[in-house]
Amino acid sequence: MKPLKHTFLIISLLFLLSSFDFFTINTSASETSQPPVCYVRFSGTGLGIYADPSLAGEPIVVLPDGTYVQLLSGPADFLARIRICDTGLEGYTDMRYLKRLDAIVYDCDTYTYEEMQEDISQLQARYPGLFHANITGQSTDGRNLYELILGNSSASKSILIHAGIHAREYINPYLVMEQLEQLLECYECGSFHGRVYRELLDGVAVHIVPMVNPDGIAVSQFGESGLRSPELVQTLQACYAYDTASGRTKSSYADYLARWKANARGTDLNKNFVTGFGSDAKTLLPSYAGYPGTAPFTEPETLSLGAVTLMCRPSVIISYHSMGEVAYWNTKESRYTGINAEFSSYMLSLVPYKRMGSGTASGSYLDWIYSGDNPVCSVTFETGNAECPFTYEQYPKIWLQHSLVMQAAMEYAYTH
Repeated sequence: MKPLKHTFLIISLLFLLSSFDFFTINTSASETSQPPVCYVRFSGTGLGIYADPSLAGEPIVVLPDGTYVQLLSGPADFLARIRICDTGLEGYTDMRYLKRLDAIVYDCDTYTYEEMQEDISQLQARYPGLFHANITGQSTDGRNLYELILGNSSASKSILIHAGIHAREYINPYLVMEQLEQLLECYECGSFHGRVYRELLDGVAVHIVPMVNPDGIAVSQFGESGLRSPELVQTLQACYAYDTASGRTKSSYADYLARWKANARGTDLNKNFVTGFGSDAKTLLPSYAGYPGTAPFTEPETLSLGAVTLMCRPSVIISYHSMGEVAYWNTKESRYTGINAEFSSYMLSLVPYKRMGSGTASGSYLDWIYSGDNPVCSVTFETGNAECPFTYEQYPKIWLQHSLVMQAAMEYAYTH
């Protein structure tokens, strides 16, 4: 993916350089930097550009996907002022439909662990001092487990966002990484509900675990070849033999691995937490899904996510799963139903997913955080409306729904 991305960027930038003659004027060196160049995406029938910042009335022009524009100001929430590169026409539009031409986290069908690692390294190089990465452990197959921290790490308030705890839901690590890059890009110019990103990030530390389960994701994406350890490959084979014999799957081996949810040891990480552990076990042996493990926190991935949670003591947690376009916000055993009712209503006003009822504790991460001593507001978003793993065709709608979730979570923590 990355070589193709870089080739596309070089060609695009050369084209843009050849079209910028009307900006070539005598200025001092400090004034020659150009506004960032973006391209239109996800617009369907085209992106409207408006004369008025309310985006009301008829657009002055409609731009097809792939059109280059310069970002002159914003985003303020989703509003941006732009200049069309080939005509010089200026106006206002919806920032959610624009992506920086030089973006590091780049549109792709299959976002891999290796691509995420490369993106983390490149983001650190481009935005030194704005965020840093911690290695919080290693997976069973030897992959680093990452915590990314954006903003003031010593701030009195913090939020936590995590994705990819279930392997086949690997669209969500890409979403979270794109959310992160958007905040970095707009650190100086962006605002949400009247508060600039810089202010929010000075008062709130944003902790991100972008890919909780990298081994499982490698299995879902690449099958046996995604694993490095021969012993773990044998575990996959044993899981398939057991699930086939017990009637848990009738799929081919390739399809079975593509629909893998667990980690490389066949443990469902979202059943490996303390509260309600084992009460809803779907199987008593390792499997592609539903096996809670022999005890809580037996897996390096759950230990890592648990340690990050305990260390940063977030007041707001966003968990990303797939599928169904629904949101879970409470459990029957939760100690924090009262404070979470307001928060979940706020988040669901931004992301119009169906609110789900309260379930009984079953060893999930949500069960665990709601039983702890740290008061926490949390929503689990189930993105997409197709069977996982779903293709990139699902992503445009997901991005449009979730592009401002990180900003909203920051603002809520900042003001409460």
